[in-house]
Amino acid sequence: MGIQRLRDKTEGIVAKIIVGLIIVVFALFGFGSITTYLAPVAKVATVNRADISQQEMEIAVERNRRIMLAQNVAPQDIDEDALRSNVLKTLINRELLSQETEVLDLEFSDSALDVEIVATEAFQLNGVFDPQQFQLVIGSAGFTPTSYREEMRLDKEFSQLDSAIRGSSFLTRKGVRRASNLAQQTRDIAFLRVDVDQLLDKVVVAEGEIQTYYEANSLEFVSEETVDIEYVELKRNDLVAEVEFDESELIAFYEETRDLYSVGERRRVAHILIEINDDVVEEAAKESIDAIYARVIDGEDFASLAKEFSNDPGSSDEGGDLGFNEPGIFVEEFEAVVNDLSINQVSGPVLTEFGYHVIKLLGVEEAQMPALEEIRDRIEKDFRGSLAEDIFVTRSARLDELAFESQDLVDPAADLDLEIKSTGHVGRTVTEGIAATSAVINAAFSADVLLDGNNSSIIEINSNNHVVVRIKEHKPSEVVPLGQVRQSIREKLLKEKATKLAESHAKEMVAMLESGSITRYVADQYGLKWEVTGEARRNHAGMDTTINREAFSLPKPQAGNKTVGYALLPDGDAAVISVTNVKNKSSDDTVIAGLDSLFRVLGERQGFMDYQAFQDSLTAIADINRVN
Repeated sequence: MGIQRLRDKTEGIVAKIIVGLIIVVFALFGFGSITTYLAPVAKVATVNRADISQQEMEIAVERNRRIMLAQNVAPQDIDEDALRSNVLKTLINRELLSQETEVLDLEFSDSALDVEIVATEAFQLNGVFDPQQFQLVIGSAGFTPTSYREEMRLDKEFSQLDSAIRGSSFLTRKGVRRASNLAQQTRDIAFLRVDVDQLLDKVVVAEGEIQTYYEANSLEFVSEETVDIEYVELKRNDLVAEVEFDESELIAFYEETRDLYSVGERRRVAHILIEINDDVVEEAAKESIDAIYARVIDGEDFASLAKEFSNDPGSSDEGGDLGFNEPGIFVEEFEAVVNDLSINQVSGPVLTEFGYHVIKLLGVEEAQMPALEEIRDRIEKDFRGSLAEDIFVTRSARLDELAFESQDLVDPAADLDLEIKSTGHVGRTVTEGIAATSAVINAAFSADVLLDGNNSSIIEINSNNHVVVRIKEHKPSEVVPLGQVRQSIREKLLKEKATKLAESHAKEMVAMLESGSITRYVADQYGLKWEVTGEARRNHAGMDTTINREAFSLPKPQAGNKTVGYALLPDGDAAVISVTNVKNKSSDDTVIAGLDSLFRVLGERQGFMDYQAFQDSLTAIADINRVN
């Protein structure tokens, strides 16, 4: 049961007029109509003297937000600033590409657009294009038919441009061989790891540094904005106990719904399966099943043959017996044969997606209609649920009406005998309790509820649970006093200083090695031990990825020598790296496995890079002005 059924109970003439006007506005003017009428046209950027309007921006932001929500991204996890920044960048890129397609006179005809739209599965019902489905789908994404066609036309023109640039990119075979050689190169890698945690007691953070950091980074220490949400909750299951009915009503319900409780015909079948797979081709499987079928016809026991030959592990031990099954359980070809068999009759070989079968019908259970007394408990439960559903819909509509008319939750709670509950203080990222429902937290932080102090409209937690919320107390975000964060700042600054010290030690060790110091001597000076991996490859399993990447970026050493460098690791540690004994694979085509495949992969990558470079060049020469 959805909110729509609840709304059907709303009888107020004012509410109907308001809803009607909103529907008319959206029907006539589309997704952006409200923005159009409530705000003057403004722009967010100019690209070569072409404006990108604020309205375009807001529609695109909302469209992308809906996509993220559809991908199960929680509303509180959406970074609004990042979202808007990415959307603006995309709009600017699309405008640049659009201008370029005009310069190149690229086109995608109306008739070609029509073919694409009609063939789009999302716009079809039962495999046929449906205009209303088309309107519904594009409308939910914020498009009108006209705007959708224009966006689609642009995408097709961009695709032409993309294909042309990618298709013109090329690589030489010599270059691919070299790339293959480098990809298969091995290096002997040794490293010293400077553990930053071992250096924490060698650095000191003064109180003044803590104070300075706190003052310069106060936004890091802002408490989360929270609200204490009051709410009343209406649950359908709570209403089941209130349901009363007499025997005649129960009998009438049974008569009206008896088809739902009927038990259809069931057939008990057995089969022998010979699979078709990588080891057994269809011809061989057909020969095997024909031989088995001949033995069945000659009078051999079906169950014994199934145990000996069937490839179905779930039934072979049972003589192929699949038990009693209702219609629709088996694949279409199997089902059709089962329905045509008489008891104890054996079919000829039947081909399905699983292989070849011989099927035997063992028994039939006729369709049954159980009497009321046989399923009374089930009927009563379903009837109570049906009556409770009607009460739930009526009371939900009443709750929605009272919430709108009341200044708090006292009257709605009293009228419907509900308890006023509270979540306690929760933030936007709450993960437990009723506030973890995105609709509840969004309503709680909405202007109407948070700022104006109104009750929310009814919120559907699920089809059997509705709530109305209001704000009991609001705690805005504020800067946390230094005393509460002093220790965390100290730890952060200690880690930063220890990380810098680790890097300093790494630089010193690299200088010592480059000046000729013996590797063991360098390690002993800092109380470290070399870790060595012989013939390591790129992305070598078990090796830190940062160390591996830095080791393969170092120059190839002269024979009998080494090259050294250092890397800062994600956890703050530093690593001194030594590379020796670099080996390349042979350049002979016959030695390089998968050269043709690598040629295609690198060609596609080069095409992508060429197209990206083309887009970057458009941006570099364009006159782009963003409006703050």
